[in-house]
Amino acid sequence: MKSIDDMLLFSRLVELKSFTAVANELEISRSLVSKRISRLENDLGVQLINRSTRQLEITEAGRTFFQYCIQLVDTVQDAKNAVSEIRGKPKGNLYINAPVTFGQTILPTAIVKFLAAYPDLRISLNLSDQFVDVIEGGFDIVIRIGTLKDSTLRARKIGSTALHVYAHKQYLAEYGTPETPADLQNHNCLAYKYMGGGSDVWRFTNASGEEEIPIKGNFIAANGVPLSKAVQAGLGIAMLTDFTMNEIEDDNVIRILESYSNQVVDIYAIYPTTRKPPLKTRLFIDFLYEYMSEN
Repeated sequence: MKSIDDMLLFSRLVELKSFTAVANELEISRSLVSKRISRLENDLGVQLINRSTRQLEITEAGRTFFQYCIQLVDTVQDAKNAVSEIRGKPKGNLYINAPVTFGQTILPTAIVKFLAAYPDLRISLNLSDQFVDVIEGGFDIVIRIGTLKDSTLRARKIGSTALHVYAHKQYLAEYGTPETPADLQNHNCLAYKYMGGGSDVWRFTNASGEEEIPIKGNFIAANGVPLSKAVQAGLGIAMLTDFTMNEIEDDNVIRILESYSNQVVDIYAIYPTTRKPPLKTRLFIDFLYEYMSEN
């Protein structure tokens, strides 16, 4: 069994590309991880890891061996899934990553209800507006909002949210109310930027088709909550999601440009590609889909 355990460890090392990350995940020392890899190399009579560089580098033999290790990982996972499905009661940890605002507004109630149905599960929720790697982060599920990039990961749409343009009545009284999207170019528009990306363009749809409006302003944030607070303080105008603004209880913050339909963005649950995802993963994604449909 030592060889099998070491093969599983080697597979995880290739995925995480870090002795320290594997050690932290398995709650063992970094030196023990290195010792077990050395033991595996001695058993095989080949070098799997090139230790002469600062970055972890897999040798050609290591890459070949990894393909067989992945098959073993899948077999072990399939065995666990089969037992879980027979039992019908998923156990263990479910690691989830989600954007901060979504995780603070939508997920808490959903998780409470889910755990009430599956008390043997333990959910660990990580909130971050940074782009995270599902595999390297060790997550079972990552929630992403917006257009997905091409990926070897699996994804399921679990819902959607609308983007609307919001402003405080005080700001509008002082600077005027935009009557058309083009009027926004004369206003302080508070921009959402994601990890240095995002856009200085807001999109609208009217009878003539889609319209792109370049915007500018003096406040940029990588999270919707600071922008919603800035709107509430009368700093400017922002385009934000429904679930972000549902947390603002202020009748003086209103939607504008309502005669123009704004964007609808999809919400996805991302999970690692396997022949069959674990029962706990499938159950939570199914539950979240139903929860989003009802709320």
